[in-house]
Amino acid sequence: MIFAAKLKNLVVAGLIGAGVLLGASQQAGAVTFPFENIPGAGVAGDAYAGNFSLNVTDLGSGNVLFQIVSAAAPALNYFIRTIFVDDTSPSAFTTLPSANDQSHSVGTVNMTRSSGGNLPQGNNVGFSTEFNFNRVPGSANVNAIQQGETGGFVFGVTGSFASIISALTSGELRFGIHLQGLPGGASDSFVNSVTPVPLPAAGLLLIGALGGLGFAARRRKRMAA
Repeated sequence: MIFAAKLKNLVVAGLIGAGVLLGASQQAGAVTFPFENIPGAGVAGDAYAGNFSLNVTDLGSGNVLFQIVSAAAPALNYFIRTIFVDDTSPSAFTTLPSANDQSHSVGTVNMTRSSGGNLPQGNNVGFSTEFNFNRVPGSANVNAIQQGETGGFVFGVTGSFASIISALTSGELRFGIHLQGLPGGASDSFVNSVTPVPLPAAGLLLIGALGGLGFAARRRKRMAA
């Protein structure tokens, strides 16, 4: 009984912690979108689509951080050279960094805004590039976003943070990435999914805590029998 009581206290503490974490996540206003393959296009990078995500964070005061994350994959040499933005909302942004201005760049890789050229294979999904971001020429990281690195940009936005998420889930605002350095010198492209990642880490912790409560209850019944 003493063991069961101690276990219950630990699980309850975990539940409280999960609630705090979940609340903090919601208050932070951060939503993650995975990337998807472009149908009917190249297949060289299909197996790696799950290694990339778009994290969108409300910074307050009308500013939003859009960050591309490349998961660690040390056995591979691919990299994201260019990030493309398709904004048909008609415009989700009030201010954009000017070309060659690095002050907006947030992440481990410094990139700047430019224009010209559409997302390779983007025509298959009606992707029309409004502007893009490239690595800073001459920077130490000549391959731009590699495994375990991030590249992000701060934009002034129209409306609320919720309206930005709505534009992403409706497909009015899309981000595309061009992946290079794949085996055999191949490349491939991806577009962010319109469906965000459904469950944050805090939710997983909450589920684990609930499972712990069930375990404690079953143990108490066995000990009482």
